[in-house]
Amino acid sequence: MCAAAVAVAASSPLTAAPPTKTAEQTVERTTKQGESTAATETAAPRTFTNQQYSQRDDSTGRCDVMIPGSVEPPAGGFPTVVIVHGGAWMSGDKWTIEGYARFLAEHGYATININYRLAPRYKFPSQVDDVRDALVWAQENAARFSLDLRRIGLFGYSAGGHLSLLVSVLSDEPMETQLASSEWTADDERWQKLPAIQAVCVGGPPCDFRNLPPENTGLAYFLGGSRREKPSVYEAASPTAHVSAQDPPVHLIHGEADSIVPIQNSLLFAEQAKAAGISCDLTTIKGQGHLITFLNPRTSQAMIEFFDKTLSLQ
Repeated sequence: MCAAAVAVAASSPLTAAPPTKTAEQTVERTTKQGESTAATETAAPRTFTNQQYSQRDDSTGRCDVMIPGSVEPPAGGFPTVVIVHGGAWMSGDKWTIEGYARFLAEHGYATININYRLAPRYKFPSQVDDVRDALVWAQENAARFSLDLRRIGLFGYSAGGHLSLLVSVLSDEPMETQLASSEWTADDERWQKLPAIQAVCVGGPPCDFRNLPPENTGLAYFLGGSRREKPSVYEAASPTAHVSAQDPPVHLIHGEADSIVPIQNSLLFAEQAKAAGISCDLTTIKGQGHLITFLNPRTSQAMIEFFDKTLSLQ
């Protein structure tokens, strides 16, 4: 990200509305347990709202689960995607990306759409650990929701794309490297419960903070200081710094005219990923900026096609 992009990212909540729902998805009932059922001609997904995925008893540790409503679970469970919203790490909520969760559930996937702790109150790596906690929760609740953890992926946009990508590329790194992006201790039992991520699809992701001007403080609210003050943090938070041959397949989606998170982030990540031998594709949305790419139907289409291929739904 260039310095100008950092300044915009630090001041603009990236919380565009989710893709528009169809009329067939609007009739919904909510039970006392937080389960929402939708009665439609197309058997809309079953939704379980505000599930507590972390030990924190507040909204930052909650998620919504959607599972297909019109089919019986496959023998091994539904392929599953954990979804992470954007908002420059300082704003946003799971409802902003609900349209993507619903779209996946309508196409046969279980989805876990999460909230997470926000900066500046909570700085890196709190948000990274929240994504990990959601994955652990998926492991612990797989039978309850018929989740197939042999087929689990991550999807996120903007800041959520960064977090999804970072968690996926760190998962095979040495423990010392992982601890640099976590508040967990090395002997925390949650490390052993993390399911292996099989695929990650991200839109508009910031991928590398190591090239920011040393004195720039545009991300101090998230990373705790300038790059000169916190060089190891800027490296730990950079997905591109952790690319290795064992990483799962990646699909990047980026607007060519993105001025908030320039497309160079995805181009350079893809270049390094391919050099490492990772399956990594990039869908570019011609002439589109950051928020419009989030709303563009090509983004959801590229996402579903990628997961259909990598999670073996078709």
